[in-house]
Amino acid sequence: MTAWKHACGALLAAVLGLAAPAGAQDYPSRPVTITVCFPPGASTDTIARRIAERLTAGLGRPVVVDNRGGAGGNIAASLVAKAQPDGHSLLFCATAGLVIAAAARSPLDFDPQRDLAPVAPVGALTVLLLTRPSLPVRTLQEFLAHARARPGQMNFASIGVGSSFHLGLEQMNAAAGVAMTHIPFRGGGQAVPELLAGRLDGMFASWSLARPHVEAGTLRPLAVAGDERYAGLPEVPTLAEAGLPGIWLQEGLGIFAPGGTPAAIIARLNAEITRIIGDPALRDWLIAQGVPPAPASPEAFRGQLQAGVGTIEALLRRIDLKLD
Repeated sequence: MTAWKHACGALLAAVLGLAAPAGAQDYPSRPVTITVCFPPGASTDTIARRIAERLTAGLGRPVVVDNRGGAGGNIAASLVAKAQPDGHSLLFCATAGLVIAAAARSPLDFDPQRDLAPVAPVGALTVLLLTRPSLPVRTLQEFLAHARARPGQMNFASIGVGSSFHLGLEQMNAAAGVAMTHIPFRGGGQAVPELLAGRLDGMFASWSLARPHVEAGTLRPLAVAGDERYAGLPEVPTLAEAGLPGIWLQEGLGIFAPGGTPAAIIARLNAEITRIIGDPALRDWLIAQGVPPAPASPEAFRGQLQAGVGTIEALLRRIDLKLD
């Protein structure tokens, strides 16, 4: 009887061992769609398309991009969250939106933590605090002093209510004792002309968006949001170095699958994406775009997101901000 049990156990293990790889080997069986929560032509859309081109070669099937911008990325996220969990529908988005929505318990038609499976991070956008040269300030502290002397009179843009850029502003207001007025836009591309025209006084923006204006001298960077200076702007201090420590503002980019996608498929996708962003040519291009690659396993990626949710929950309590 014991020998029979051992034989059955060995057979069952063999069957299960064969079944798991077979699922991975059969994937993908048709074209893969990456739904991008940014509009066509945006720098982040360009990143998604470069990854899709290389993923096509790695998977041996076409990988197409479908742009579904709007609602802070939740239109695209909802579409993928409700797709079949077979690895043929993926999401490319800014992770901050999902983290903030989970922390604020936003009334969405999907659960960001339950219905989306982290596949692989790509990297984090380099984000700058910008002002216009016509404003008589040259440092972050001068900018804050100017705002402090004019409560409610300075306009600061964000890419939408509840975005990480909005939270960055609210943290600045609270930490520096200022009261800049929040002006939400649908995207940074719409806010920049208003800043150039003098109708705004400041905004956070990605380096890829800000670069032509910074290089032309029509916008002035005061600080980098992040733990380290950006190599492309070595003279620009971080927020902490400029006297404003403890500001959470992260705009990571990552790829997700519907919740319940088999682990073997997620592991293959993670390996492919890690290889792609580690390729020297693409790595250098991403760095030039202000998105230094930051590969991680699916488990580590999930841990990063969960830590972010805890950070935002504490932040919202600390500054008493309701995101309705």
